[in-house]
Amino acid sequence: MDLNNIIQKLREFQEPDGRLSVLFVSKNGTRYSSFEPSVSNDVQKEVIKLFIENIDHKIQANLNSVTFNPSGHENDEYSVCDTDYVGNYSEVINLFDETVTEEMDPNKVSFLVFKLRINNNGEDPKFIYFFRKNHKLKSIRKGFWIRKVADTFNILEDNKLIAIDGGIDAISLDNQLIFFSHIAAERIFNLREKFKENAQLVLREVQGGTKIENFDQFKEDCLGDARIIRRLTKIQSNPEIIRLFHEHFDNAPEVVELFDLNIKFNDEKSKIIYDDKEQLTDITMLMRDAYYRTVLANRKGIDDFNI
Repeated sequence: MDLNNIIQKLREFQEPDGRLSVLFVSKNGTRYSSFEPSVSNDVQKEVIKLFIENIDHKIQANLNSVTFNPSGHENDEYSVCDTDYVGNYSEVINLFDETVTEEMDPNKVSFLVFKLRINNNGEDPKFIYFFRKNHKLKSIRKGFWIRKVADTFNILEDNKLIAIDGGIDAISLDNQLIFFSHIAAERIFNLREKFKENAQLVLREVQGGTKIENFDQFKEDCLGDARIIRRLTKIQSNPEIIRLFHEHFDNAPEVVELFDLNIKFNDEKSKIIYDDKEQLTDITMLMRDAYYRTVLANRKGIDDFNI
């Protein structure tokens, strides 16, 4: 997905004439409820204007596109993944068809979804979706407040109900997602549940290699730690890693000694003995093959971002 293409579509429909819909979504755990208000054309125009400014700023900043990494991305990057990756993308989008009739308390709004129809009349419907976490702002530098007036949400300068600040946490188009905020990604979609599923797949592969004693406790502790779950999800995106961990396990004691890791082995050094949660980081980083030594200067290091 190209940001230039997104901004081109926004500019094409600066006069939306009802093409832009807004959804207020409340998320409680993994459950959602939604309310779709009617919004005036003035609000639609102002939202598109703010989105154009926001994306233009990102384009001018020359942000680099990178594949979604559960560990996050750098400040000069944004993440891209298929919509299937987040697990419940369709569930969130389908909230437009499952809205409640009762007006939603603005304080209960978790995030907003803006849906812009970009097909020409007579063509099959096609949409761009913009996602924004509701920050419940008390003041905004740029943007406006909206409130319900005669069944339609209109711009209101000094009434602090729903803030439209033009910020964008995520965009989706053509089965792809862009994330500018990883925290918002987890709060909008059920990424934590998806990550946990991925972690369980990895742990199943690890168990099959029989390289960890007290594996049941190890598994339970892994699945109770959000950082470890993200690390295992990263491993799951490259299944070859676990096969290499098993095949080259004979090298593990040398790595443990070189980096002074909190890992113990049985007498035959054929298995890791898991004792407590303090070992989780070192063991999972060892599984990830995150420890290295350079060829040129023989320096040792840790790949601590992509773990």
